[in-house]
Parts: sequence; structure tokens; C-alpha cells
Amino acid sequence: MSGKRALALGAAALLTGCFTEELPQGNITGTVVIPGELAADIRDIGQVYVGLFEGFDPFQLGYPYPKTGPRVGDNPIGDALPYGGTTIGTYSYACYRPLNCQVLSGRFDSLQSIIEYLPVELDSGDNATQEDLFDQCSWYYGWNGLAEFNFIGDAQLDFNKNADGDWEADFQAWNTEAPAGAIFWAFVDNDFTTCNIDQGVINRRREEDGNFFREGTNFVDVLNFPDKYITPGDLISETPVTLEEGVRDGYRITLDYVKD
Repeated sequence: MSGKRALALGAAALLTGCFTEELPQGNITGTVVIPGELAADIRDIGQVYVGLFEGFDPFQLGYPYPKTGPRVGDNPIGDALPYGGTTIGTYSYACYRPLNCQVLSGRFDSLQSIIEYLPVELDSGDNATQEDLFDQCSWYYGWNGLAEFNFIGDAQLDFNKNADGDWEADFQAWNTEAPAGAIFWAFVDNDFTTCNIDQGVINRRREEDGNFFREGTNFVDVLNFPDKYITPGDLISETPVTLEEGVRDGYRITLDYVKD
């Protein structure tokens, strides 16, 4: 090996060993708080959307809302341009078509709690029992035991009551750009407006029953245009929480404003 080639390889090795990639994105964690008087039951809490935005504007829409960019095209309001965000709870298809876009993970501790809260009428005219729901899910997903049911169970509940009687749930926003001075803003979709019944996984049993349908999932622009999906009764964070320089953990967001 020539001396020049050896020097070049040695320099490359040194560069490889010393280089540290400085990425602007990282995970951010915190806690969402919902006053107990605004949700008597964990099942009353819809999907929670948490976003990080450039600023806050409580006046443009008459309720607490992030700052937005210019209005473009037919959009009635500008894009909120989130740096990133996350949800608490995911839309889960609970095996019956009438439950499409109605069941969230992290809200039900048992099959009985689902059919009590969201009754399903069968072709016979009777309401489904928990045994019926178990049998339907076992057929639809091929599950053999309750441990496989990914939308029920005490261990999977997102929210817990704190000493003050309020609901709390942890959140983590993955790979989020975090400029100091940005604000956290969140809302709860209590009537499932954010679920698109025409998207999501295709019916897993379509070849057997001859019916084509989607299981439903979130619209893709919820944090860009929250106003499209916020309806009366939804909960909103009224007081913005500001991101601090170099701090990525321990934020606490209270959703205490009720949209009228």
C-alpha cells in the first residue's frame, strides 16, 4: 500500500470515529391532564391530539388555537404547521361494523365494558353480549384468548385518576423538532370526527364474507387543520405550555376548555 493511500485511509477512519450527528429532532415526553368534572368515565375521553406549534392565537377562531400560516387555496384557515405531535389512544376496529371508528385503545378494561358503553344490535334484534364479541373477534382476527385483544385490558388503560380526581395520561412525541419558545397545544376529539371510515386496514375477512370495507383510521391532516375536526363538546388546552431550551421531558398540559 502506498504511503498516500495509507494516510487517506487513516484520516477516513479518524473522521468516522469522531463524527457525531447533531439532529434537531428528538423525543419529547409529558403528561396530559383532564379535569375529573369534564369526564366522569375514562370511556368518555376521546382521542387526544398533542402538537407542538410555533405560537398561540386565542382570538382568530374565538377559542384557543395555534398560530397559523397564510390561508392557501380553498382552505378556510391557514395551516397550523406543527413541528410534530402524537396521540393518546388509537382507533381500533372492534370486530363489528357498527363499532367502526367508535372504539379507542386504552379506554376499555374488558369486553363487557365495550358492549355496555357501545351496544351492538345483532340480526336477531338482541344486543351482543361479551361472549358474542369474543366469538366475533376470534373469527375476525383469529385470536384465541383475551391476551391477544389489543384494545382491552387494565394494563393498557391510558388514563388514571390522580389524587385530585383528575385524569392523567403520559404522552411521547417521537422525533420532533423542538425549537425553544414553541408551544404545546392539545385537544380531545370526543365525537370521533377525526376518524375516516374510508381509510385504514382493508377488511381482513373480505374473501370469506364478500363484503369490502375499511376499518377506519385518523385523517392525515388533523394537527395541520384542527379546526376542521373540533366540534362542540371537544376539550382544548386553554393555557399554552412553552417548550424550554434543552428540556424535552416533564411537560404538563391541561385540557380544561370545552368547545361550545
